[in-house]
Amino acid sequence: MKAIALCFICSSMTILSCTAQIFENTVVTNSTFIASSFITDNEGWLIDNNGKLWHTNNGSLAWDSSVTEHHFLKMDFTDGLHAFALEADIAYKTSDGGYTWSPLVVPGIIGKSLFFLDSQTGFISGRNTIFRTTDGGENWSTIETDDVSFLDYYFISPLLGIASAYDEESNRSLWRTTDGGLTWMNVFNERNFYMNSVWFTNETTGWAAGYYDRFGIKEPAILRTTDGGQTWKSAYRNVYVDSRGESLYDIRFRNEMEGYAISRYAYDVYTTDGGTNWYLAHAADTLGLSPQYGIYKVLDGYSDMYLIGRRGNIAIWK
Repeated sequence: MKAIALCFICSSMTILSCTAQIFENTVVTNSTFIASSFITDNEGWLIDNNGKLWHTNNGSLAWDSSVTEHHFLKMDFTDGLHAFALEADIAYKTSDGGYTWSPLVVPGIIGKSLFFLDSQTGFISGRNTIFRTTDGGENWSTIETDDVSFLDYYFISPLLGIASAYDEESNRSLWRTTDGGLTWMNVFNERNFYMNSVWFTNETTGWAAGYYDRFGIKEPAILRTTDGGQTWKSAYRNVYVDSRGESLYDIRFRNEMEGYAISRYAYDVYTTDGGTNWYLAHAADTLGLSPQYGIYKVLDGYSDMYLIGRRGNIAIWK
């Protein structure tokens, strides 16, 4: 593995350190990874843009691969055998660790997001609807979401869940369920905030990442909750973004103190103090090689943080 030193810059653009954190970098293939799913820090799967599924059970020290002939945009393994995935407008299921995949019959047009609590219960987003299954995808119920399209899910428990959503008209970007996803209540609707992703570090503390629209310019933004998702407050907003704008589209914590949020290009941010401060992560000498830069980038892992991207690169924050 090759160690990459990242330069960290705070939102006021003051350089803090050029060696504050080391990511271990390895290259698995020449292809670009487009989706991933880890069930532990040691075991995970990646899918590349050529339809090849990659698997590790030793924390990325070695990988085996198999050809799926699918180009999955999202993938969610619930254990070593069972997983669900999305390809364009088709959902799939595997029961043999990803060697074979079977299409699922979902009662409507599916979106680009899915989340499974286990091999039986899960959700797939549709346009203004959520499709829910409790029998591993054999049958689905349809939950209407009032002209709101759900983007990401995080369940704190089997009953309590939080979702980010896109609602251009009313800014209803965060929703909460207390009955396992049967019904949802809007919990954040401040104007000009659009959230793409949610993540919780414990039962009460959670995060949502997206952007704030300031006169048509997207400013990367993070919200925080300390009451299990009932109320949310701004935790970070980069008002120094350039005129092209930028959005944070995924956020994840490796423990209660250390977290990372990814952007499309050069506005990734990290925290090491539980979200009190957020800093830009920038490594100018590795922009062409590191998955921290470029449109193809995936964030995954548990107590280890995996940044997975183009040209088969994987950077691990241990």
